[in-house]
Amino acid sequence: MSRRRALSFVALGLILFLVLSGCASTAGEDHAGHAHGELPDNIELTASADVLPSFLENFTDTTKEFYSQVYAHADILKELNCYCGCMEYNDPHDSLYRCFIAGVDDDGVHWTDHGASCGICLMEVRDAIKLADEGKTVDEIRDYIDRTYGETAAT
Repeated sequence: MSRRRALSFVALGLILFLVLSGCASTAGEDHAGHAHGELPDNIELTASADVLPSFLENFTDTTKEFYSQVYAHADILKELNCYCGCMEYNDPHDSLYRCFIAGVDDDGVHWTDHGASCGICLMEVRDAIKLADEGKTVDEIRDYIDRTYGETAAT
């Protein structure tokens, strides 16, 4: 194996470790100083999905890009579980979509910052959008997400 490839595997492993330890938790454990299930999402309203929330100014261009695609992929993301633990909150998220958008109404889009600060949510949405763009069905995408991230829920 080439040195470059070996370094890539080490870097990928380190990133995966950091991401998986960054958001997944079980009931009763602390999550950034809060008891699991009590994390509030910060919500920001914008006039439309074309106007991203200002809290994204504190995040990477990659995170902003994912947020810019969530609304367009709503039909798929609403069908996917999130495996970071947010579906176990006192006010649980009902899908991966909810990690990024809390709702849409006549006032506009109610964005949540949860997904921006959660590595698992970001990896799941990245993979879901990539697979959708490759023409995969919702069932194929769900199967992939469940197989890839489902184990994190048990850790």
